[in-house]
Amino acid sequence: MLVAGALPAASASPAEAQVKLTVRHLVNAVQPTAAVSPPGNPGRLYVTERKGKIRILEKGRWRPGGPFLDISGRVNTRWIEQGLLGLAFPPDFNKTNRYYVDYVGKSGDVMIEEYRTFPKDATRTRPDSRRLVLRIPRVNGRGNHNGGEIAFLGDHLFIAVGDGNDPGDGMYLAQNLNSLRGKILRIDPRGDATTGRTYVVPPTNPFVGKPGRDEIFAYGFRNPHSFDFYKPKDGPMMMAISDVGQQRFEELNYLPFQLAWGANFGWKLFEGLSAYDCGQLCPNGVVDPPGTGLVWPQLVYAHKAGCAIIGGPVVEDPSLTTIKGRVIYGDFCANRIRTAAPATGWITDDKPAGIFLPPGKGQHSALNALAEDGWGRIFALSNFGGVYLLVEKNVKVAKPKSGKKPKKKRRTQAKQKNRPKKRS
Repeated sequence: MLVAGALPAASASPAEAQVKLTVRHLVNAVQPTAAVSPPGNPGRLYVTERKGKIRILEKGRWRPGGPFLDISGRVNTRWIEQGLLGLAFPPDFNKTNRYYVDYVGKSGDVMIEEYRTFPKDATRTRPDSRRLVLRIPRVNGRGNHNGGEIAFLGDHLFIAVGDGNDPGDGMYLAQNLNSLRGKILRIDPRGDATTGRTYVVPPTNPFVGKPGRDEIFAYGFRNPHSFDFYKPKDGPMMMAISDVGQQRFEELNYLPFQLAWGANFGWKLFEGLSAYDCGQLCPNGVVDPPGTGLVWPQLVYAHKAGCAIIGGPVVEDPSLTTIKGRVIYGDFCANRIRTAAPATGWITDDKPAGIFLPPGKGQHSALNALAEDGWGRIFALSNFGGVYLLVEKNVKVAKPKSGKKPKKKRRTQAKQKNRPKKRS
């Protein structure tokens, strides 16, 4: 396990030079925040921009014409963690033409909305198709810690929601099962025409019939920036969750999906492995408070190595031979990307990926997301605008066959001078 200070500073080293990876600049966007391929079209990448637009990337270029979606008039971008943050396509997208977005509205509330494309044109959104699915009220005036990642697993939409407090979750919302803040939610967003409900809670959710909100899948998060589902060839479905820390530690969780079900990930009792605000329950900082059943992270690093973890998927791109099968992640404030060998215990195999994104201002690239298309190719999105494809050095990237189906279900799916604004 990585502990405080274990990560190197953001500078090159001989070990990093041995990893033959680099990035290829494709296009520029306006503060890109997420990128997703729809089912059945693995080479088409829909890129969200923080100010409220979605554009389509095909063959390394922007598709001509207007944006796929433009909701900039309804999006709040006052703070760095606000804006259009997430996009998800359900498995039946090709039949229903529906898709979902996660953004922070003008009121500061988190908004989950459904839209539909034209039946015979998945590159255009019907202007009359907007439908509100879920609204989560803001907590305070600043309105940070909104999470933003959304993704489908089967017919259920998973939604990452931050605690909404800055700093320190003063209202203890992440541990409050009557609040949707500081959680990962699980819903069926199709709604119920009979009852008029805009979404339905799956009856198998962990808190159905128990105290707490039925929408909750897991809790105890500060600002879960990203999560990922991964099904190994042999073994159970796995889940990787990156949770942005407060002032000292960043954490990566990697565990079987069933163990994440209803689990408490610790904030704000703990930040990483260190006691944050658990009072008499954990005076030594190492005791699991009675009755909490905490899930501990598998990887932790201190803030002298970064400021906000940007987690990514388990790499499945066969052309990335040196990192295939590893969890890839970066940091908003550190100009570097790393990979870790998946492990359900402490992760001990963690190393640089040899990739340093071109900085946008000062020495920092301001990494917003690590995304993948339907073929498993990995893209890095910079808050300064760059969209990059990860490739191996001196290896020609073969064009994937258009008829080849992707292996995965998912993705169907942070103020200093000369330094980007820090994600919190």
